[in-house]
Amino acid sequence: MDSLNEGDPLIGYAWHLNNTGQKVFSQVNGIAGYDLGLQNTWSKQIFGEGIKIQISDDGVDQKHEDLAENFLVTKEYRDYLVKNWLSFTALPSEVDFHGTSVSGLIAAVGWNGKGSRGVAPKAKMIATNFMSNDVTKTSDIIADQAKGDVDLVNMSWGYSQTSYTSIDASFADQLKYGVENGRTGKGKIYVRSSGNSRIEMVGRTVNEYRIGVGNFDGNNITPYTINVGAFFSNGKNAYYSSPGSHLWISAPGGEDGIDSPAMITTDRTGCLLGYANQSVTGDYKIMGGGFQLGANGNNNCNYTASFNGTSSAAPNVTGSIALLLQAHPQLNWRDVKYILAKTALKAQADSAQNENYLYLQNPTRFANQKSPVGYIWDDGWTINQAGFNFHNLFGFGIINVDAAIEYAKSYSSLFQQVQSQFDYNSTGLNLSIPDNNKDGVESLVSVTDNIRIEAIQIKVTLTHSNVGELAVELISPRGDRSVVVPMNNSLDGTSNYAGYTFLTNRFFMESSAGNWKLKIVDGRSGNTGNLTSWKLSFYGVQQ
Repeated sequence: MDSLNEGDPLIGYAWHLNNTGQKVFSQVNGIAGYDLGLQNTWSKQIFGEGIKIQISDDGVDQKHEDLAENFLVTKEYRDYLVKNWLSFTALPSEVDFHGTSVSGLIAAVGWNGKGSRGVAPKAKMIATNFMSNDVTKTSDIIADQAKGDVDLVNMSWGYSQTSYTSIDASFADQLKYGVENGRTGKGKIYVRSSGNSRIEMVGRTVNEYRIGVGNFDGNNITPYTINVGAFFSNGKNAYYSSPGSHLWISAPGGEDGIDSPAMITTDRTGCLLGYANQSVTGDYKIMGGGFQLGANGNNNCNYTASFNGTSSAAPNVTGSIALLLQAHPQLNWRDVKYILAKTALKAQADSAQNENYLYLQNPTRFANQKSPVGYIWDDGWTINQAGFNFHNLFGFGIINVDAAIEYAKSYSSLFQQVQSQFDYNSTGLNLSIPDNNKDGVESLVSVTDNIRIEAIQIKVTLTHSNVGELAVELISPRGDRSVVVPMNNSLDGTSNYAGYTFLTNRFFMESSAGNWKLKIVDGRSGNTGNLTSWKLSFYGVQQ
């Protein structure tokens, strides 16, 4: 076998696998070392062998020269355009490019003299064409994304974060069933992209930008998924990556390939369809000496150097977990989450968090988004009471594959008891939310049980004529806060929380015992409202 970073002609461009500071085809260099941290793992011949992954996406080009060997020949694919769904293929439509690029990041074949390489180049894949434009997203089809006899499911999809979308109940139930019963009881592992909505155009009242929040996509609010944010080749969080307390881990996502490197990955075969094609325009025509047109080593346009987003970050994590599971197949789904959090690395944010990101970028244009005097909009890096770093732009940090696999060598599972849900309700409230006031309104719930926390959901009901103005904070018995929803956000122009549910991972492995506070703060003048009820749900085990 050739050395680790040879044998595939485009692998030198794969900064997410080995960041040497390369520009790829962009204008700026990356910073060496900001990658998945997997070189030592690969040197031990750990390539994801024996791991089976489902690509929940649009249709995939299964016959692609750099994918075919790792797509299983089995009637387990789901094509929702045929009767009974089960099929040997999940064929793409003419506009389905996304799933092919996602698949390449996870498990493009290695050392075959073609293209680049997947994170887990010996893992095997099946696919669904759920996100194909022609597929109607019915409840049973949505729930089917969590099914399948596989070890891992990659879900590089989500919903707009300019409104709140509740999770489909059948999908939520199937996620729970999967983690409890998949992998012969060790739990199927679900990896989700957080979204690309950090900056959203909201046009309900005036066309204006607001901060999007991953917690507004209800598919991100269960404890059963690993929600992934993105970072650039310089190690900073991607400006588009949806922030929030729902995040677990961050991974390379890339930019557009012009301003700074994107992902090098598989694309639809041929120069008629795909991100690389004979009709690309603008800077992409000249980028990399015409790489996106089919030149400079990209004959037949089978690869792209422009793929990016949390849609890239999620498959990088999926491939990384495949390596971890090959090395340590005894790990259950909660072990995997714990190890990723325990070994994640802190990284530098692209902005201070004390004030709204848009306001910091342009205080004149976004003057109406300035927080009330004395209010801190969000926190930067924090350390919780169990010793875990956390940041609403990164989750527990950026993934470090080598460290995770090494840590797992001496790790004994902390998660042998069944995870349970413990609910605490505060109802019948009529608490006024003061207008544009840093102190907001608080409501207290006293928790006598000592639960080791794995995740917390907060369900909030309130009246307010513009909930985009509001911040939602959860404050622990130790006085630490999680900004679950930052103020002046992309719900601007909508009214009321009708039992909206959010997730925070900020208090992972802490104790639940004590008084918890929900705090609602109004960040702009002109509207008032009332907090009427809330529910606190702890996921974990009783101590």
